[in-house]
Amino acid sequence: MNKRKQAIIQYILAEHKTHYVDIAAHLQLSERTIATYLDQIEMDLVGSGVQLVRKPNDGIYLTGDVGHLSSQLETTNQELPQTKTERCYYLLAKLLLGTEAITVQNLAEALYVSRSTVENDLKQVKQYLQQFELTVTVTHAGLQLAGDEQHRRQATTELISQYWGKRTQALEQDGQLIQNSQLPEKLHHLFTPAVIETTLAALGELLEKTQLLLTDYEFQSLAIHLMITFERLLKNQLVAPSQSVTAPIVPETAILVAILERRFNQTLPLFERANINLHLVAVKSRHLDPQLVTTNERQPASLAQWLRQQLVQLKVDDELIHGLVLHLNSALKRLRVGLTIRNAYTEEIRRNFPQAFDQAVLLRPALQTDYQVALNDDELAFISLHFEAFFERHTTDQRVSVVVVCSSGIGTSQLLGQRLEKQLAHRLRITRIIALGELMASPISEDLVISTIAIKGLTVPVVEVSPLLNKHDVQMIQQMIDQQPVTGNPLTQLLQPAHIIITDEPLDYQMAIERLGQSLIQTGEVIAEIIPAAIEREILDSTALGKIAIPHANPQFVKQAAIGLLIAPNGIIWKNQEKVHLVFLMALNERVQPQMRDIYGVLNQLIDNQRLTKSIYQAPDVHTVLKLLNQISK
Repeated sequence: MNKRKQAIIQYILAEHKTHYVDIAAHLQLSERTIATYLDQIEMDLVGSGVQLVRKPNDGIYLTGDVGHLSSQLETTNQELPQTKTERCYYLLAKLLLGTEAITVQNLAEALYVSRSTVENDLKQVKQYLQQFELTVTVTHAGLQLAGDEQHRRQATTELISQYWGKRTQALEQDGQLIQNSQLPEKLHHLFTPAVIETTLAALGELLEKTQLLLTDYEFQSLAIHLMITFERLLKNQLVAPSQSVTAPIVPETAILVAILERRFNQTLPLFERANINLHLVAVKSRHLDPQLVTTNERQPASLAQWLRQQLVQLKVDDELIHGLVLHLNSALKRLRVGLTIRNAYTEEIRRNFPQAFDQAVLLRPALQTDYQVALNDDELAFISLHFEAFFERHTTDQRVSVVVVCSSGIGTSQLLGQRLEKQLAHRLRITRIIALGELMASPISEDLVISTIAIKGLTVPVVEVSPLLNKHDVQMIQQMIDQQPVTGNPLTQLLQPAHIIITDEPLDYQMAIERLGQSLIQTGEVIAEIIPAAIEREILDSTALGKIAIPHANPQFVKQAAIGLLIAPNGIIWKNQEKVHLVFLMALNERVQPQMRDIYGVLNQLIDNQRLTKSIYQAPDVHTVLKLLNQISK
C-alpha cells in the first residue's frame, strides 16, 4: 500500500466518519482522485479483517479490526510528505538548506507527484519566501534561492519551528524534572547526526552551568540557529550577513561560545558570536523591569500609560494592562534585536478569537510607529490572548439564573445549593438561597425557581425538588432549563435576505466590501464611511479564514447592527491568498455586544464545516442559503 493510500486511511481513522469533499480538501486532491484511491483501498483491505464502508448521505468509515490497522500504520515509515502543506515544507527545506540548484523534475520524482503538482506547490512556497524578501530564481541548472543570508536564516528558523512544534518533554531524574528536547524524526534528514547530537549536548551543558531558563521556543530557536551555523561552518559554506544588529555581550554568550568551540573543535567568527548573543539577550530581557521599555525620547515613558491611552474606548481593567505590559516588555526588546517568535496556534487563535485578534491588529500600527518594531501575525496572536482573557472576564453569563427556596433550615438550604452547583453548575447560576417569606417580599428577577416546597401562581417557572436532590430532581431541572426560550441563530437574526448577494462577477476584496457596504447603506443600517474603514482594516491584516472572509469596521459607522453576505461561487482572490467564496460584512455595534461571542461562534462552526460552506456557496437562491445557515446552532 503506497503512502498516499496510507494517508487517506489515517485521515478516515482520525475522523471516524468523513466524506469525499473532506478527504479531498485535506490532501489537496480532486474528489474523483479520492474515489479512485478508495476503490484501491477497498481491494487492499480484503482479508485484513477491516472493511471500508461508503454510504450515500451517511459517510465514509472503517469497520472491523481498526485498532490493528491503526497500529500497523503507526509503525510504518512515513518519510514522504502526503499533504500539500507537507510538500511545501519539504520544498522550502530543499531551497533554504540546499546549496545546489534542483530541478522541478527531480522534486516531482522524489515526492512521487506530477510536475504540475510541484509547480503549483511552488506558488505557495514563493509567497512564503516573499515575507522574508527571498525569491526563487530559475537557472540552467534548476531552481535556486536568492536573498540576504540573514533573511534566509530567519525563514529557515521559522520553517523548522513549525516542524519542531511541541517536542519538549519533562522527565524525572534523581527526583527532579529536567527538560528533554529532541529533534523530530522528520528533521533528521536536514542535519547530520553529529551536528544534532553535539548542539543539543552543548545547550544542555549551558543550562547546567548558568541560571538561564529557556522557554520551549527559545530553546528550539537557538538550537536551530546553531545547527544551521555548524552545518555550514563544517562545509566551509558559512556566509556573513550583509548587515547585522549588535547588542552588548552577556556572560552567557561567552560560556556558550566556549562550549561550542570545544565540542565542535571549530572557531566561530565574530558575526556568529554576535548572532548567538542576540538570542541570549532576548532570553534575559524577560527578567527586566516591566515598567519602562523605551530607548529614546520619541517613545512614551510608561508602557502602561501608553496602553491606557491607546485602549481608552475599550474600558480596560488593571489585569489586562498588567498582562500586556509584561508581555510587550519582553517582546519589544526581542524585536529590536531582530528576533521574531513563532506561535504554533496563530491560525487557531485568529479563527476562535476574532474579536481579540482584531484588537491586536488595531493596536499594531501604533506599536510599530511609537516603538519602531515590526509585528507579524504570530506576535499579534500572543497579544490577542491577553485581550481574549479580558473579554472572557467581562462576558455576560449565559447560564439560567436560579433562586433556591428552602424552608427546612439553613443547613438544608446550603446542602441543596452545593448539590445544585456540583451537578448543574455548567447550566445554571444560583443568585440567591432564601426562605419562602423572603421570596414573597421581593420581586423575582431570576429565570427559574427551585424550591423544596410547593409554590403555585408564579409567573416564573418553578421546579419542586427534594432537599437531598435525587436523580429525578436533576432530570426535571434539566428539562425545565431546556424549555427556556431559545434566542435562535444569532447570525441569521442580523442577516436579512435583502443583504445577501449571490454573484458570478469577477471581484477583488475591495469591490466585494463595497458591494456589501452599499447594500447596507441603502437600507439605512450604516453610513457611507463604513466602506473605506472596512477596506482600511483589511489592509492592516486579512480577515480571510479558509474560504470565508469576515471584514468589519469601527462600530461608530453602524446605526443599526446588521450583517451582509456576498456569495461568490467562482471565488474571489482575497489579497493574493486562496479563493474566498463567502464574505460576511460585520456591521456590529454596542447593542449586540452581549451576543458578539455567539455570533462569531456560529461563524467559527461554519469555517470548520467545509461541507456546509460548499453547500452554501453552491446554493441556488437566498432562501436556501438562510435555511443552510440556520442549521448551525450558536
